[in-house]
Amino acid sequence: MEKFKKFIGKPFKLEYIQNPEFLKSLSICCQNIPEKIEEFEEIEFLIDDIVMCVAVLNGKIKRIMLVKLNKENPDECSPLTKEELEQFLKKNEEKLLKFFENITL
Repeated sequence: MEKFKKFIGKPFKLEYIQNPEFLKSLSICCQNIPEKIEEFEEIEFLIDDIVMCVAVLNGKIKRIMLVKLNKENPDECSPLTKEELEQFLKKNEEKLLKFFENITL
């Protein structure tokens, strides 16, 4: 996750998130895309069975969090183990970097 720390504090560009082709090209799904960014927004993206939550405060990325869903109860989630995180990043690191490079200024 060290590679993603450089995006913390960067301005968030909503227009890329609102472009379904952009998300589709990265195999990222977002169920609830806001029309505008309020003072605080938490936007959830689904990548495989992992939820990536991006918290935006005053227009800037404040936090990036990855959690796994409980398939039996989708309202429950838990942190990834070190091994799960390493495996997820190995598979998705390039597209996540492209994602964050496009949604930040």
